[in-house]
Amino acid sequence: MKRIFIAFISLVTLFSCENKSTPTIYPSKIGVDPAYADLVKKDKPIESIDLSEKKLKNKKVVKVSKNNTLKPVENIDKIVALSADNTTDILTVSYGKASKEITKNAGQTNTFTFNSDSAKKVWIKISAQDTLANIRINEVKGPIDSIHGGPFGKETTFVLPSRGEYKFSISEKPTNPKPYAGKYKVELKLLWK
Repeated sequence: MKRIFIAFISLVTLFSCENKSTPTIYPSKIGVDPAYADLVKKDKPIESIDLSEKKLKNKKVVKVSKNNTLKPVENIDKIVALSADNTTDILTVSYGKASKEITKNAGQTNTFTFNSDSAKKVWIKISAQDTLANIRINEVKGPIDSIHGGPFGKETTFVLPSRGEYKFSISEKPTNPKPYAGKYKVELKLLWK
C-alpha cells in the first residue's frame, strides 16, 4: 500500500511540473513611434474651429488659448472666515456622544467646542430638514495651531492627534449663491479606533 501511494505521489509530482519559463521583456525602440509623432510636436498650430450651429448641436466646444498653455485652476472652495455675528456653543460629550439643534441666520457661521481627553478620532455630522441646504463643516481646529483641516462636507471623520479642546465651525459654501437660514442638527461621536 505504501508503494502504491509513493508511486502515485511521484507521478503527480512529475506530471504537475510544467516547464514554465519566465516571460522575456524586450527593450522598446528609442524615440517615438511614427504613428504618434504628430502628437509630440510642441509648436503644432491650432486648427481653426468651425463654430456653426449645425456642427455644435451635439458637440462640446473647448476653448484653447493662443499659446497653448494650461492655467492652474484655483480652488474656490475655501475655508470661510468667521462672521461678525458668529455664535459659539459648547457641546457636552456624554458617553462619547453629543448633539445639539441650532438655528442659523443667512451668512452666519456657528462655532462648536468639545473636549477630547482620550479619543483618537471624532465623527461630526450636520443635517437640516432640507437635504439640499447650503451648510457644511467649514473648519476643525485643535488645541495646537498646527492641528486644523477643512473645508468638509456635511459629514466627516477627523483624526484627533492630541488631547484638549477642539473647535469646528459650520458655514455656507462660498460657491453657492443662496445662503442657508434655518434649523439644523449637529451630531458628534468620539471614536477610539
